[in-house]
Amino acid sequence: MLSRHLLVLCCLVWAPVVWAEEPPELDRRIFPSDLVWSLGLKLNMDNMRHPGQLDPGLMIGLRYGRWRTGAVDGESWHRFGQVKTDNTLTYDLNDASHFRTSLSASVVNMDHESRFDLFESGRKTLRGRATIDYLGWSHWSVGLSLTQDMLGRGAGTSLNPSITYRQAVSEDSTILLTHSFTFAKSDAWRYRANLDPQIDRNQPSGWGGSTDTSLTLRQRWKPQWSWFFQISRSQTLRAGDPTVQTGQNWASQAGVLYFDR
Repeated sequence: MLSRHLLVLCCLVWAPVVWAEEPPELDRRIFPSDLVWSLGLKLNMDNMRHPGQLDPGLMIGLRYGRWRTGAVDGESWHRFGQVKTDNTLTYDLNDASHFRTSLSASVVNMDHESRFDLFESGRKTLRGRATIDYLGWSHWSVGLSLTQDMLGRGAGTSLNPSITYRQAVSEDSTILLTHSFTFAKSDAWRYRANLDPQIDRNQPSGWGGSTDTSLTLRQRWKPQWSWFFQISRSQTLRAGDPTVQTGQNWASQAGVLYFDR
């Protein structure tokens, strides 16, 4: 199965497309001393088998010094920003451009998934995450994150390695291809099964896994405006037997963002 995923990755990366020049090297990151923000709107289609079920949502980004949440860097987000945005509160540990480490935390609602988990009713827990990313190559970057239920309420532990290929189409446009694996303990899969009916809630004990592949187009439209489109495929693997595939889903999203700077 791994070889099949790698084959798909290679076919997409080396497709016969005329690319622009390689993106310029990253400068050293400078954390702003004042508040920086972004505001956007996105449309989610969580299951492409039901194309009529579109879910609109706001995208809010804030940064103050090393603290951030969401997308906030209007200069390089279209080229080097994280592929999947989330609502975690994150602290950036280092300021090197090619080597990034961070700590983050978020409130998780274990009864139903929501963008406002902190305010919705239901059983909640605090999930912490440590992340390391290396962006030292012109096109490739790799990352590794570890998440942990800090209160021990059943959200479990998971490990998530990922690899991303970035290709500049123009000065303001970039295509990103990302493939990631998630390895999690069985309690984490039982919690996820409450939110996603495609996941087998009768996972045996031990570690299970999933894979996620996404293709993203990002375009800087004007100095402070960007838009994006993303299509992704996720596949759940049975715990104890990674050759058994139990759930598959295609999803997509599109959005537009305005950056304060």
